[in-house]
Amino acid sequence: MAILNENLDWTGIVASNPDAGRAFSGIPEKTLIATNEMLCRFITTESKRKNIPGNHVFFSPWWMEWGAAVAMLSRFKTLAPTDVVRAKLAVTEEFSRELDSLVQIILTEPVYAWKGIAQYQNDKASRVTYIGGGTQFYLPNLASDAQGLSSSVAYMHCFTSVESLS
Repeated sequence: MAILNENLDWTGIVASNPDAGRAFSGIPEKTLIATNEMLCRFITTESKRKNIPGNHVFFSPWWMEWGAAVAMLSRFKTLAPTDVVRAKLAVTEEFSRELDSLVQIILTEPVYAWKGIAQYQNDKASRVTYIGGGTQFYLPNLASDAQGLSSSVAYMHCFTSVESLS
């Protein structure tokens, strides 16, 4: 049985999605992530009251190791978690408007992802440049349904407020 993303290469990914290449400082390394590894991502939950569209969980390829997320937040514990995530992962408001939730997944199968350092990003909405420097994964093809709500290689372990991490 083939491992998810085994036959993909970075050149092909960037050719079809140039933004993926611009999200890294340098060229990320193709990495095999083992079964039972916990990954996470920081997202915006949908708010119909505020007219804010949410981020898709499994459609998005942007993830990080849970241990790296904990270490990053611990290192800058005097700052709000949202500020740390925006700065170190260079998450602009265009990409994730509120950045109010954390999703953890656990892999049920090994997968290939591209691991690298987040490139700085200019946020036009807030007129700020986020420094980047955090370690991130580009892990495409996780969704196994048309709504992006499930995956055949991972399950959602936890969904919580970012503020609960402070």
